[in-house]
Amino acid sequence: MKHFYHYCSKGLERDTLFAGDLEFVAGMNRIAVCYLLNLLAGTPVRILAFCLMSNHFHFILYGDEISCDAFVARYKKLTSMWLVRHRGRNLSEKMEIGHWPVAADKLAEKIIYVLRNPVAAGFKLVPSAYRWSSASLLFCNAGTPIWGSVSAGRLSVSKRRVKGYTRVRIPDEWVMMPDGMIWPGNYIDSELAEKQFQSLGSYMYMLNNANIDRDCEKEMMGGSMVLPDGDVKLRAREIIKKLFGKDKIETCTPAERVGTASILRKEMGCSHKQLARVLHLRMEDLKLVV
Repeated sequence: MKHFYHYCSKGLERDTLFAGDLEFVAGMNRIAVCYLLNLLAGTPVRILAFCLMSNHFHFILYGDEISCDAFVARYKKLTSMWLVRHRGRNLSEKMEIGHWPVAADKLAEKIIYVLRNPVAAGFKLVPSAYRWSSASLLFCNAGTPIWGSVSAGRLSVSKRRVKGYTRVRIPDEWVMMPDGMIWPGNYIDSELAEKQFQSLGSYMYMLNNANIDRDCEKEMMGGSMVLPDGDVKLRAREIIKKLFGKDKIETCTPAERVGTASILRKEMGCSHKQLARVLHLRMEDLKLVV
């Protein structure tokens, strides 16, 4: 079943995911690549909004949960690969990602929260002037990219790869900007995002409402975060390897899996339902002991 979701990576305290224009451009292009890879895999998602900050990122997605999880998992993997290759830094374990289902009547607030991230971080500019988000596409005549942009079809395959920092084939009709960034208007569903607001005036009013930051952060910290099963499984394997010397969850005894569930619940705030699913336990039994 398709739904709206807000995905966010945990802010890194001493490291950065994007440092300088080159890394931000590459980070932007990875969004396009993940969008295309989902299409090729038959698991399409619609991207309503995003924001890349130096130490974390946000996405507002629409699709079934499996497809949305796959998109963000790809983005995390490709970002980790970039950091290893270009900086010799593996930040995969630190790049914890949570996601929250978003009710239709709260979607406008979540979009605003994501686009206001630079303002909340102290940047002295309006959201639409922050280049590393989708804010410039909303209510801004997004049909025309900047001067000097060219359609990918006018570039050779090798030039597309060099300019776009990717080997994934960019569609001929997509637009690439002078610095090699794939224009976000190619893959952002700005029309669907705009429909969440009653009017331009409503959008502008909300965009200047700092209370939205507080309310959204309060909700995010309220224990409603849902981590992807893949991240929980990865941590579970680390725990059972360290405590029981085993490599597979399936080889653990029920008692060992319950002990692992207790640790995961404390560390990651996982729900009983998710723990039961990942560790192959009965949720009813798990609630009695964890």
